[in-house]
Amino acid sequence: MSGENGTWYRAVLDTLPGAVLLVEDGRCIDGNAAAAELFGVAGSEGIVGLDISRFLAPVQPAGNEFEEMIDARIRDAMQGGPRKFLWRCRRADGTTFDAKITLVAIHIDDSKAVLVLIRDAFSENRLFAGVAERGAEAAVPGSSVSVVIWDPEMNIRAVDSTFLCMTGCERRIVESMSIRDFESLDRTAGSIADAIRSGGTVVEEVTLDLPAGPRTLIRSSTPFFDGDGNVSEILTVYRDIAPWSKRYPSL
Repeated sequence: MSGENGTWYRAVLDTLPGAVLLVEDGRCIDGNAAAAELFGVAGSEGIVGLDISRFLAPVQPAGNEFEEMIDARIRDAMQGGPRKFLWRCRRADGTTFDAKITLVAIHIDDSKAVLVLIRDAFSENRLFAGVAERGAEAAVPGSSVSVVIWDPEMNIRAVDSTFLCMTGCERRIVESMSIRDFESLDRTAGSIADAIRSGGTVVEEVTLDLPAGPRTLIRSSTPFFDGDGNVSEILTVYRDIAPWSKRYPSL
């Protein structure tokens, strides 16, 4: 990935709670620290370049082999909204675990990739432990990307430090906001909920009322789902409009 692409996706990967892999043409091109820990590898270096099948058990819960399903699952995600299902995953030491998987198609330049969100089915209740603390370290130096994570009731669950720097707000204030409170910063914040209704990513041009004055940005909001098909969180990314318009005509 180019430097700009790397900054943009690194901000998203580092802010999302839980394990996330970024997959293109069946191979992992990035992954976050939670994914490295979950699979027992040494950082993203232990992820990049590996085929996605490396992290799947040979036989899946339904009894079919992963080769029969992985291509079809990714193809379905490319053609529609987020796809969710159960996979049996495999760690570096060979042990396996059942996980709730969500696939979300995204654009990188002129090609498509897939975000693979992996949640250990037996430890999902620990998913957001420490999210706020990680968020304090998630800003990328010089990043033009700001990330906000909402719960299904449209209360802010976590933000990254880039967003805090941009708005001049304290973390405790922002992370106590509901969607209605947030409209003091983002006048059209209510439309973030459109992503829930559509089941897919919603991309809009918006204006934020910041201490330094109004600022026009591109806002993309993507819902993520649990294994039962319910929205578990909404990821909102704010990005400078000029680089986006040139490189990211859609998410």
